[in-house]
Amino acid sequence: MINALHGSVREIHPDYITVLTPGGVEYRLEVSRNTSDKIASMPQDERGRIRLLAYLQHREDAMTLFGFLSEEERFCFEQLQTVPGIGARQAIKILSGITVQNLVRALDSQDVKTLAKVSGIGPKTAQKLVLQLRNVLVLEEEGEESSPSGPLEAHEYRDMVDSFVSMGHDRRLVVRTLSEVLKENEEKLKAGDYRTLEPMIFSVMLKRLS
Repeated sequence: MINALHGSVREIHPDYITVLTPGGVEYRLEVSRNTSDKIASMPQDERGRIRLLAYLQHREDAMTLFGFLSEEERFCFEQLQTVPGIGARQAIKILSGITVQNLVRALDSQDVKTLAKVSGIGPKTAQKLVLQLRNVLVLEEEGEESSPSGPLEAHEYRDMVDSFVSMGHDRRLVVRTLSEVLKENEEKLKAGDYRTLEPMIFSVMLKRLS
């Protein structure tokens, strides 16, 4: 599996970019317009040493590589495809019409009207998104400081969050509690490996959520 590409941006188009890797291989990555706009606004030296997260769609008739600047956007892209009727291209189209933060806020507030206005969604799909993803894609509450886990739980904590959700806890409460625990143990996390600290984090979370 291709997790990420490192290299220099050669071409920037609204819907895709090309990246030349140090090994001399040039890749074309389909991207959201929000991502292509951000890349286009980067200074030349940043575009010359970019790291793009990737998602490879492998079908019988084609292989398509999608690119993302953040784990949050890739996670949203993956989760959008779990909704019946939404494929990879429609997911990237949705992320072209709304930012990750605004998408999650609309889901959290069940703002079907805002979602329905996004190209590639529509009223029926907007309802499906709210029903299926409202408690999956979450942001920290307004006014809270950003934690090491970022606006969506970081990849390494996702399994832990899912475990607590499967126990019946509200995902937003789990993410908020995790943010607090990570902030309190920030120095330990900087000094040690997450895997060695995971049992301690899980134990603290379990006590606070019980």
